[in-house]
Amino acid sequence: MTVVRPGVWSRGLFAVNGVGSLAVGIAAGAFATQALDWTIASLVLAFAAGLTTFSTLTVTAAQHIERREIWIGAIMVTSHVVGGIVVAALGYISAIALLGS
Repeated sequence: MTVVRPGVWSRGLFAVNGVGSLAVGIAAGAFATQALDWTIASLVLAFAAGLTTFSTLTVTAAQHIERREIWIGAIMVTSHVVGGIVVAALGYISAIALLGS
């Protein structure tokens, strides 16, 4: 069960989602350079999907909104989504740069 403290959002939740997004970006970049077989890339993506906690993010944001902490919920969702995209892109770009195209 997710426990949300009023006015606070979890840095651990942010870190876990960032690590999962980075793994997805690296796997996608490695697959794009053909340095990684699609079966291994699929396993990495499945692991990252299991690691990330976007469902927990949804519940946590909803609890903040329910407490009328709308800005905290909105900022949390935005930072996780934008941060995830940025970290995944950095992983993808890094894999392409390191492994060649």
